[in-house]
Amino acid sequence: MRQDRFDVAIVGAGPAGSTLAALLATRGLAVALIDRDRFPRDKVCGEFISYDALPLLEYLGLGTAIGEAGATSIDHCRVIGERATYEFSFPHAARGLSRFVFDAMLLAHAAARGAVRLDGWTAVAIDSERLTLQRGEESRELTARVIVGAWGRWGRFDQTLGRAFVRDRAHRSFGFKRHYLATHASSSIDLHSFPGGYLGVNQVEGGITNICGLVHADRLAGHKGRWDAFVETIRTESRSLDALYAAHQPAQEEFLSSDPVIFRARSAVEGGIVMIGDASGIVDPLTGNGMAMAVQSAFLAAPFLANLCVNGADRTQFENAYRRAHAAFFGPRIAWSRSAALLLSRPSLLEAAMQLVRTPRVGEMLLRRTRAADRSVESLLNEAAH
Repeated sequence: MRQDRFDVAIVGAGPAGSTLAALLATRGLAVALIDRDRFPRDKVCGEFISYDALPLLEYLGLGTAIGEAGATSIDHCRVIGERATYEFSFPHAARGLSRFVFDAMLLAHAAARGAVRLDGWTAVAIDSERLTLQRGEESRELTARVIVGAWGRWGRFDQTLGRAFVRDRAHRSFGFKRHYLATHASSSIDLHSFPGGYLGVNQVEGGITNICGLVHADRLAGHKGRWDAFVETIRTESRSLDALYAAHQPAQEEFLSSDPVIFRARSAVEGGIVMIGDASGIVDPLTGNGMAMAVQSAFLAAPFLANLCVNGADRTQFENAYRRAHAAFFGPRIAWSRSAALLLSRPSLLEAAMQLVRTPRVGEMLLRRTRAADRSVESLLNEAAH
C-alpha cells in the first residue's frame, strides 16, 4: 500500500476544506486535500455567498474569478408570506454562485497554491494522525501531523468518532434543491415559509434560479424520498409557493437532497481531529451565511494549525485554544439563526409578525447578529497576512 506523509490532511474539499488547504499550502505546509467526489460536482446549498466572506475571497485572489464566472449581485432580501412581504437591504452586496462552479474554483486554487489534490479518493479509516484512502481497487495510506474534518454536516466518521449529535433523531431535517430557468430577480434573495420548513430562492450564474429548502424529517413521512410529491404537497398549502413553482421551469431533471441536518452543538475538535465548516457547527440555511462561515472557519483555523505544525505548539493547548476561539466566533451567530428558523418554519406566526413589524430594522439587526462584524473579518485577514 502506498504511504504518504503530510503536515495536514483535510477530508472534504468544499469551501472550508479548499480554503484551508490554500491558506496552509501558501504558508509552505505539505497539505493533502481529499474528497470522495470528483470535481466539479453539485451540492445541496442555497448557493448564496454572504458579503462577509467576500473580503476573504478577495484576499485569496478569487474576487475577479467569481465575477467572471457570472456570479449575480444580491443586495436585498424579501420574506414572502400569503398576505404580506417583508423586505430589507444588505449593507454590502452578496453574490449568487452555484456550488458546481464555486467548489471547483476553490479546489483548483488550493492545488495551484501547492496542496495535493486527491478528489475521487474516499477516506475509509481514520485516527488522529492516519488515514486510509480507497479509489476503486487502489488503496493508499496517509499520515499527517494533523487531520482536519471538513466533510460537512454529516459524514461516516461522525459515527466512528462517537459524536453525540448523530444519535439525535428529534432535531433532524433534510435539505433539497433544484435549479430552474430564471424568472427570479437577480438582485434579491427570497425566503418562503411552510409548516416545518422554508425555502430560499436566488439566482446564480447562467440565468439559473436555485430553489433550495430545508424541512423537518417529520414532514417527510409517507413521501419515501419522492421530493416531487413533497413539493406538490407544500404547493397545495400555500398560494405563494404554488405561484413560485408555477413560474419556474426545471433546469435539472431531478431534485438533489442532503444527508440529515442535525442542529445540535458540535465540538471543534473530536478525537484529535480538527473540525471546520459544517463539521464544526451548523448555521441555519435561512441566514444565507453557511458558505461564508465555511470560508471564515478556514481562516480562523489556519493560524492555529500553522503554529502547531511550524512552531510545535503543545497539542492540548492548541486544541483548547481553538475550541474557545471557534465558540466565540461562531456560537452566538448559530444561536441567533436557530431563533429565526423557529419563526420561519411557522407560517402563521411569521405572517402575524410581518403584519406587526414594518420597519426593515429587524431584518438588518438579524443580519448583524448572524454575520461576522467588519472588525472580525479584518482580524482574520490580519492573521492570514502574518
